Amino acid sequence: MKMIDYIREMPYHIEGALKYDEIKIKITPQVIVFSGMGGSAIAGDLISKALLDRTKYFSQAVRDYKVPDYVNDRTLAIVTSYSGNTEETLSAYEDAKKKGAYIVTITSGGKLSEMANRDGFPVLKVPEGYPPRAALGYLFTLSLKVLVDNGILNEKLLQDMDRTRTLLLNLQKEMEEDDSVARKIADKFYKRIPLIYAQASMRPVAERWRAQINENAKAFAHSNEFSEMNHNEIAGILHPESLVKQFFAVYLDDGNLHERLKLRYVFTDDLTRDSISGSLTLHAEGESLLERMFYLIYVGDYVSVFLADYYNEDAVKIERISELKRRLSG
Repeated sequence: MKMIDYIREMPYHIEGALKYDEIKIKITPQVIVFSGMGGSAIAGDLISKALLDRTKYFSQAVRDYKVPDYVNDRTLAIVTSYSGNTEETLSAYEDAKKKGAYIVTITSGGKLSEMANRDGFPVLKVPEGYPPRAALGYLFTLSLKVLVDNGILNEKLLQDMDRTRTLLLNLQKEMEEDDSVARKIADKFYKRIPLIYAQASMRPVAERWRAQINENAKAFAHSNEFSEMNHNEIAGILHPESLVKQFFAVYLDDGNLHERLKLRYVFTDDLTRDSISGSLTLHAEGESLLERMFYLIYVGDYVSVFLADYYNEDAVKIERISELKRRLSG
């Protein structure tokens, strides 16, 4: 399959995940930790920053061989490895178990499935055969379902995910038109360096754009958040002039910007406009937070495959990553 075919399947993955049986855990957690790497980690990032940050639960997404020292028997650890064989995630699983966490695993199989079955922890199996970055519909929705099924997040979010599925299905034809916003952004990014900015709660969306451009288009990209970048990065968008002139900035607006952030978007764009090649603001569509968030994600996914076409790259292959894993396994 081509990457664009995988992208088209995301709404069906969301639908499939929503049909899973209720997932019950055996603790009442105070802390929630998400462990994963690469395409298997983004779901935890999105949920932690956009949904859990303002709840009573402390949460963190961890991309490492270990989980934080505060993890204990009041911690729910959602450990995700699509392949089930990611070495950092397997190590983090063992560390979380050692520290007493209750673990829920999400995987297509591999060693992670074997370890969780051995230890008596839930294994949420997802279909095999996808690049991890193409399984976000399953990985996000199942992570969300664990939290909703146990009263940690509001059950309305599952209804919002169902509406998100419909939104993405309706969006596909629009994104694949010759004059779509995704194609226009890919045109702007071609032979330039993409800068992707979002407010703090949506930073994982900007990071998803960056990672998709990296893996699918084999192109460099940069992401950051507002308003932190106003306290450092804005000063650096100046030198070296020949390089900075190749930057093109996209500001992601999820429809829920603080009034001061709206001003910061406008003023930052104005102050940097003469230094870079151009910019635009992408406004999300959808009624709920999840619809708007996945609108932005979906546009970015399409941008990355169109940009891969422009660079004549196979968006599915990740030869450097595969070679690195081969060397590490030797």
